[in-house]
Amino acid sequence: MQHSNRTMCAARSFAPRSQYLHGAPPRHAQLQHHFHPHLQHPRPSRSRSVQPNVENIEENNMDTDDHIVPDGTKDVQKISYMSFVRMFMSGKLVFPHEKREISFGIEDLKDLGEIGKGRFGKVNKTLHVPTGNLMAVKRVRLITSRFDDSEDTRLMRQLKNEVNTIQDASTCAEVVGFYGVTFYEGDCLICMELMDLSLDKLYKIVHNIAKEKFDETVLGICGVTVLKALNNLKMLKKIIHRDVKPSNILLNNRGMVKLCDFGISGYLEDSIARTKDVGCRPYMAPERLTAAQDEYDIRTDVWSLGITLIETARGEFPYPNFNEKCIFAQIQQVVMGDPLFMRPEDNYSYKTVQFVNLCLTKEYSVRPSYEELMQTEFYRHFSKLENKEEKIREYIERMSLFEEGWTVLDTS
Repeated sequence: MQHSNRTMCAARSFAPRSQYLHGAPPRHAQLQHHFHPHLQHPRPSRSRSVQPNVENIEENNMDTDDHIVPDGTKDVQKISYMSFVRMFMSGKLVFPHEKREISFGIEDLKDLGEIGKGRFGKVNKTLHVPTGNLMAVKRVRLITSRFDDSEDTRLMRQLKNEVNTIQDASTCAEVVGFYGVTFYEGDCLICMELMDLSLDKLYKIVHNIAKEKFDETVLGICGVTVLKALNNLKMLKKIIHRDVKPSNILLNNRGMVKLCDFGISGYLEDSIARTKDVGCRPYMAPERLTAAQDEYDIRTDVWSLGITLIETARGEFPYPNFNEKCIFAQIQQVVMGDPLFMRPEDNYSYKTVQFVNLCLTKEYSVRPSYEELMQTEFYRHFSKLENKEEKIREYIERMSLFEEGWTVLDTS
């Protein structure tokens, strides 16, 4: 992952204290368990002018590779995924403080430089010239094949789903805002809220440059904010994130903490997700790494949150030499290896150790749900703190003295 040094985008106890004091992981057997669609530059057929009947596209969703739209004649028009995204999902910006649609195109955007990139695209800090608003713009290259229509369809479906999910998720206050989307020279430009740095960047400055222990209050605020975001996504939108990790938790200089990157998020069916091969492997829960488990639920994100918190607290990924191992060895280490858990020598309070260890329960059937985690002392304490944003802001300001320039978004 490459980054530039620029400003960037976008009540009960579950385990007895005696177990914690002996360094064992807690016991869990007691758990009870719009952006309005619009066409910026339509491209009608050269042979005849046909206007699709938008009312016949139910909620702008397409379940087939091509969607058939009646045009009032005996003929039908097939709209590809690419055409659909261009026609109904692009050309409008909505900034939350303005609450109005603004038509826009590439000519309205001024590129202020790249601030991050990964396998899903690169992210640039961008100025919307007519309004003076700064944004994080994720550029996704639309690679099409002349010979494989099915592959083009898959890519366009993936793009459409990503835009839909980002659009839905951004209505949650703890999620990075979505402003709009447009197209330019084979790129899809997804415009999002600009943030200042990632949790990944922050903890590396704390541990590697400032040479300090990561502040427990800041860790707690980040933890409860992400948990609240995940719960709201599930309850309000039926969305599972599937890629929780430090680089996808963003902060800004005003002290706000937000979850980002919904490129591989999915919609739950009866609270169950079925797609296994998405996400960043180091943060995947054991049940997602085994062929025996065909389905999983939101508790996979609970595991990822636990890995994220213990990594942030220690300043390094908790599995030693993980990236140097082959895939088989990585899976064996997570699924068959000793359980991960935070210990007293990590120098965090009992409530924090207990919460992290609950998240890292290997058996997903007894791993707590979001609602159960919200009953912990950790959540009750940090969610009720006053002046949370001020505490984050002051911490970021102090850490900024150790390194000039911030890098936020890791899109891999």
